[in-house]
Amino acid sequence: MGSGYGRLLGIAMRPYTKIDQGLYVVLGASSLMAGSMRMTVTVCIIFLELTNNLLLLPITMFLLLIVKSVANCFNQSIYEIMLELKGLPFLEAHPEPWMRNITVGELAEVRPPGVTVNGIEKVRRIVEVLKYTTHNGFPVVDVVITRIAWTYLKNSPSFGAQEESGSCMRGE
Repeated sequence: MGSGYGRLLGIAMRPYTKIDQGLYVVLGASSLMAGSMRMTVTVCIIFLELTNNLLLLPITMFLLLIVKSVANCFNQSIYEIMLELKGLPFLEAHPEPWMRNITVGELAEVRPPGVTVNGIEKVRRIVEVLKYTTHNGFPVVDVVITRIAWTYLKNSPSFGAQEESGSCMRGE
């Protein structure tokens, strides 16, 4: 689409300049890619490799700088828009002012605890978990192996030393 617009601009500029119309095609395609995806450096390198002309690098970089600046005034990149439409979380580069003093513990209190399932589980329990939870990740935890590991850790000689210093986390 960008190359089509570049071609039309090249045809319109033919009486006024002697610049090759293919340059307009390349710059139009690169400007559309950079404007929609905001990947200016990547697009610049791709088109440098495609044209194999180092003399086009300054004009391409200048064009992509202008395109990115103008596109940022109007909307987000296509990838950020897709993340919003799918409802996926996105960590912004600059946090909102209310986020500056919040701790991880406060966030953990707001969210419900994660749900785990056993290696062998009844269908009724799985349906219940899928119906009443909002997240999609369910760690499979084998209770027997966990208890064996905890018993081994409790009976190990180094357990008492860690417990006295207060660095060991307590389990069940």
